[in-house]
Amino acid sequence: MSILIGIVTVSVLLNIILALRITVNQKGISYIAGVLSDISNFRSNRRIHIGLKYKSLKDISSELNILLDKFQSTLDEKQTLEIAHKQLIANISHDIRTPLTSLLGFVEVLQKGDGISNTEQKEYLGIIHTKAQNLYKMIQDFFELSQLESEDTPIRLVKTDLTDLAEEAIAAFYQDFVMNGITPDIQLPKQPVYVWGDRMSLQRILNNLISNALKYGKDGRVTGIFVREESDKVWLDVWDRGNGIPEQDLPLVFNRLYTSEISRNSSMRGTGLGLAITKQLVEKQNGEIEVSSIPGEKTVFSFSLIKYRI
Repeated sequence: MSILIGIVTVSVLLNIILALRITVNQKGISYIAGVLSDISNFRSNRRIHIGLKYKSLKDISSELNILLDKFQSTLDEKQTLEIAHKQLIANISHDIRTPLTSLLGFVEVLQKGDGISNTEQKEYLGIIHTKAQNLYKMIQDFFELSQLESEDTPIRLVKTDLTDLAEEAIAAFYQDFVMNGITPDIQLPKQPVYVWGDRMSLQRILNNLISNALKYGKDGRVTGIFVREESDKVWLDVWDRGNGIPEQDLPLVFNRLYTSEISRNSSMRGTGLGLAITKQLVEKQNGEIEVSSIPGEKTVFSFSLIKYRI
């Protein structure tokens, strides 16, 4: 009889404990549901904090918090991209409208033709031609970056002599060095340095970096190009001694909006696409690109490619 009473007592206690646990779990689940409801109503900074009394729900609450953090990160990224997209559209509109307005102004003057000499006509036509070329290049840059980001640009990695390409690029800019009174400081190996690269992409990269150095660093009167080798990669540095880039801006320079918002010289603002295109092209060749700058002393853009080995 006593054994039966004991069994009944234990059974009752187990049922009570089970009922309490179910009640506690229900309260814990209700709490979690409340937090999730708040988040669904855009109070997304809330998280689930389970105390000791809800220990059985600790694991699920931890996993939910990880999921919520990922959701918040995705939401923040989406908002950032939306802002960047709107800013890009605004910048494109401004960058196209400004030269187009100026161009139309000169065309209107020529159409009227009142009191304009032949010399002035040639001068105005020259300005129109230059502005039209700049506008065309700007549109081409937007198109090229769009292609790169959508994976529509074919990249063919083959054995490529980086030294030879650097020499070609320097020769192409010879007149620019002379006209701007800039001394080139060239340090290239005498022997070929082979990398895995796409020749056309590398030409564009070198063109962008050298023109960037000439444009923003001409006050320093010297621009340098240096090729250095490591065991498994080759680096090429393009440097200048211009005004430089503030330290807080260095992480932004390869952002496609950078020079549209912050320029090393406000009178020489560009589309902000050249360095963004350069970064895309380097990374598509399995390379790296970086920048360092001590304002007023030296600014260096460096990119690496995988060394070619037989």
